[in-house]
Amino acid sequence: MFLWVVAGIDQLFILLIAGVKLDQFELSEFAFREQMSEYTGKIAKLRRSLHKKLPQVRLLQRLELVIAGVLSVTLLTQLVQPILGALYALILFALINVLTRIRFVQTVSIKLFEPSLELILKTTEILQPIWFVVGTSKPREIVQPASLEEFTDQLRRIPSTVLNPTRRQRLESVLESEDKSVKDIMTPKRRVVMVEPSATLGPIVLSDLEKSGHGYFPVATKKGEPEGILKLSDLSDLQTAKQRSQVREQMSSHISWTEETATLYELALIILREKQYLILVRNEANEFIGVVTIADLMKHLLGVVEE
Repeated sequence: MFLWVVAGIDQLFILLIAGVKLDQFELSEFAFREQMSEYTGKIAKLRRSLHKKLPQVRLLQRLELVIAGVLSVTLLTQLVQPILGALYALILFALINVLTRIRFVQTVSIKLFEPSLELILKTTEILQPIWFVVGTSKPREIVQPASLEEFTDQLRRIPSTVLNPTRRQRLESVLESEDKSVKDIMTPKRRVVMVEPSATLGPIVLSDLEKSGHGYFPVATKKGEPEGILKLSDLSDLQTAKQRSQVREQMSSHISWTEETATLYELALIILREKQYLILVRNEANEFIGVVTIADLMKHLLGVVEE
């Protein structure tokens, strides 16, 4: 009876050891760093050690299964006829192989694995001479990224001899632009330099506009909606500007609009269709909330920055 109990415990041991799928701990450096942000203290230390010694832990698992398997065959051949005992052992091994694929078994195995992780890691250190003789495989380098963030991380770690910093920056900008909308890159209304349609285009006003560093200005009253766009390059002839003194006489009444929720790709299509440098932005309530330019789009879509 005692041997039957030992044989049962041995089978349960094999089931729980085989139920621990160590592949789930095989992570890329990026995924491991992301995971480690959830742990602190002793647990974090054990996780780092597991990540480093995963090949040895995998060998220990196989060694335990071999020893437990040999013990199982020995017990069963003692309890019943040798041939019949070996057959029973094979059937049990096949059954255990099926059971280890059940999520419940894997969950229970992991719950028992984690509290004993410290003991497992110490055992791998004790058995270091065996690993030296047998040899351990190097941790598998996971090249295929599991997320866009991980791909971006890999992109940043490519040597400059392969991908120079400028090209890397442009690629990162393209990838990041997928998650951006017009609202993310526009200049808010409060920071937009605007001129009133009734303003006089004298030397002082023109000088102030030139000092702003911009070439295009929305034309609107302080509380009103934009009425047009003033292009500074059209005012190169100062005498002409003085003769036609008001802004509304020099502005273009053609205004191109985009929604704040539009993607950068949709913004690019609007710019190509309207052939305008300056695009005005409105919100869901159809209110003017800012402006966006080709320069903004180039900066965030292609990483092109003015020097």
